Amino acid sequence: MHYVYASGSRCGTTVVAMSFDVFLQAFRDGGTGAADPAVIEEELAAYIAVRDGDFARLVTRDGDAECYGLGLGSLMVTHAGGEAIWDLVVEVARAAGLVILPVGCPACVIDPRDRRHLPLELHGKVVTVQSGADLLAVIRTT
Repeated sequence: MHYVYASGSRCGTTVVAMSFDVFLQAFRDGGTGAADPAVIEEELAAYIAVRDGDFARLVTRDGDAECYGLGLGSLMVTHAGGEAIWDLVVEVARAAGLVILPVGCPACVIDPRDRRHLPLELHGKVVTVQSGADLLAVIRTT
């Protein structure tokens, strides 16, 4: 279940805050892999407002999110607010070669060729996303 704290119709609604876990994970040949933590941190550096170990509070122009897993090669983003954070999630996935796994939603790949690396149990529902708007559409319609 997704808890979206916003009012109005889906079209044109700005997500104010979402209590929802989104995992970013690398896959290689059907198994999990690890992305280069330096690439992930380089992508996130300008958005880190607070950092404590592998935790960071990310702040964008219109919201924020909690991020766990810095330095580990995979991430979890939760309590995301605003829309720019979703563009950031997609950009991190693109730069680090990560698959986006919103809980209860299809796996989201940036490059359709990455489908071949997914575990068999994820092959049934895979969506290609190119932007935060694409990712939000998957989340909102699942």
